[in-house]
Amino acid sequence: MKNKKTMAPSQEDGTSAADEQLGSLSLGESVERKEDDDTEPNAKNGTPTKKCSYCGKESDTVKKCTACKCVWYCNKDCQKKHRKEHKHECRVIKKILDERGGKLNLGTEMDVGPLEKLPPRDECPLCMRVLPYLESLQRYTICCGKTVCGGCNYQHQAKCPDTSTCPFCRTPIPDSDETMLAQLQKKAKRKDANALRNLALGYGHGDFGLPTDQAQCIALYRESAGLGFPSAQHTLGVYLATGRMGLEQNMEEALKCFKEAAEGGNLISRFNLGNTEGRNGNHDCAMSHWRLSASGGHRLSMEALIDYFEDGFLKHGDLAESLKDMYLAKAEMSSKARDMFITHLKETGEYEKDPNIRFF
Repeated sequence: MKNKKTMAPSQEDGTSAADEQLGSLSLGESVERKEDDDTEPNAKNGTPTKKCSYCGKESDTVKKCTACKCVWYCNKDCQKKHRKEHKHECRVIKKILDERGGKLNLGTEMDVGPLEKLPPRDECPLCMRVLPYLESLQRYTICCGKTVCGGCNYQHQAKCPDTSTCPFCRTPIPDSDETMLAQLQKKAKRKDANALRNLALGYGHGDFGLPTDQAQCIALYRESAGLGFPSAQHTLGVYLATGRMGLEQNMEEALKCFKEAAEGGNLISRFNLGNTEGRNGNHDCAMSHWRLSASGGHRLSMEALIDYFEDGFLKHGDLAESLKDMYLAKAEMSSKARDMFITHLKETGEYEKDPNIRFF
């Protein structure tokens, strides 16, 4: 994934810099090993209130995982419930720290600067939770033009198995491709970017009774992308990078599309920008991209960051901040209904976890 180069020395002493970033936190009980269960209030030490990596609750008495020293919990119960989610990277990071003799940093890490903020995330209009970043876990409703999460749609359809209606406006779902296409074309004429993107998919794959037409597919994707729709920008970038859908392979144009999509909040495009920078030896830029996409919940970006931490490129404090934000983002995107929907997709073989399209 990355071409190694001489690492720039850190401007600060590794251990003291990481301690400052992590704050004065007492050791809690690790998910990997047992420690004394003591807590020290953060606010009294001048440290900002932190959030539990499992439940997201703010607390002045959060405890740090003593194995990876990256995440915090408000109590033992939260830590135990989070074990299944956290144990893999916790063990990897602990192993790296043990190999370093317990040192958080080596004094050779790059200065990647502060972690930026992602643009505001769209929410499901039904459960009001942040929409999953995977399109397979969303549902665009042609009738009212809303995008709801797959969990809310699955729950609605389960409650009304005999009548297929929109989960938002309760309009009956069209029972024919002809009716569905007419509604989609009506929305597309009104410059609904998501409708244009779905119509492009129709021409690309022959859906809704449409003939396969690659030129029309690309024209509609470009129109949707021109309206600033990140999903269309990302897919257009994929086609340009791979030479699919009748396009000539053009990485320069593809990266422009990925950049636009990433600026709009598309995490997979941001991840691929990081891959490009890493391949070109721009490791600080690569880590900046991955930290941002990881903070939105993209696990593959976090795995890339851990690789860089192992090689001495990334400060422990930066890794800890990204890991904490990844868990909080995942918590914002999860719900019981969404978990049920994912289980359903797994049972039917339709679930794809963290799809990754690499071009290098």
